[in-house]
Amino acid sequence: MRLLDLVAQSTTAPPTLPGGWAFPGAHRFADAVRTCPLRLVLADDLIQCTTLLAYAEGKRLGGCLDLIHVPAQQLWLEWLEATRQSTLREIAQFAGISCSSLRRRSGVLIAADRPGRAGTMRTFWSTQDEQVYSGPLLTDFDLDRVMRPALDLDAVFSGAAVGVVLPEEAALDELLSHVCFRLDPAWANYYRAANLTESEQLLLLREVLGTSAFDMPMILALFLLFAAKDGLRRRVADLQRLNHARQACGKQALLEHIEVRAPITLGYECPSSVASTANRRRGPRLHHVRGHIARRGDHVFWRLPHLRGNARFGVVRSRTVQLSFR
Repeated sequence: MRLLDLVAQSTTAPPTLPGGWAFPGAHRFADAVRTCPLRLVLADDLIQCTTLLAYAEGKRLGGCLDLIHVPAQQLWLEWLEATRQSTLREIAQFAGISCSSLRRRSGVLIAADRPGRAGTMRTFWSTQDEQVYSGPLLTDFDLDRVMRPALDLDAVFSGAAVGVVLPEEAALDELLSHVCFRLDPAWANYYRAANLTESEQLLLLREVLGTSAFDMPMILALFLLFAAKDGLRRRVADLQRLNHARQACGKQALLEHIEVRAPITLGYECPSSVASTANRRRGPRLHHVRGHIARRGDHVFWRLPHLRGNARFGVVRSRTVQLSFR
């Protein structure tokens, strides 16, 4: 089942946390998802496309922030986590990451201002057995100003925001300077009552940041394509017959949503993995070229990741995509 339906159909609270604190479960946001005017579900090809675009070389997304805005003031967005993680492993700096088997689908509920340049994002995920959870972090973003507060552990565990710094990745670091993170008030109360040591707080903070901090580049890449002319293919999911059958069985109807695909990759096939292409090499010339971004005024050019070398390993039909914003 889609994550949006799991959240929308959440009706009871999970067990309380130790100490009697109420668990901030997904059931609290069921109404928000049901009434959300725009619900997007990403297809596998778009998950791959936006993940690669998020970490492309060249100008990177940081050079295109003025072209990006959230397409609605209230927005639901979800994706298959295994597809995103496997795509991340195609990128050199993420090659060593392991895909968690705990998460099946991930999603975010976004509340943005009218221009779509600033807002707050809450994360959700479901497991293989369709249990649904609400993340402990809230993500705030503002694409028009830097908003990266320095780390103050006492303040963070009292509800203050914290930023993420990546000095070894200048372009990504610039992007993250427009994002900050803060604990959900219920979680902040719980952790504060647990009397954690400083080292335990640091370990916990790194863990919860790792679950959400790197969603934003992929999401901003999606909004860049969303703003581009003909940048996406959209199809309203036809649930009429399925919902009729579900209602006849006494089940809740599934929510309407828009399935989104990436037409800019039609005719292009990205190699399944760096390792698999390496095993097929017949000579040193064949190698994988990482995608990169270039910008000329209101036009963004994305050089797709591709193979270069012996044609027996496949023909790349198109490698450069132009995104127009006029």
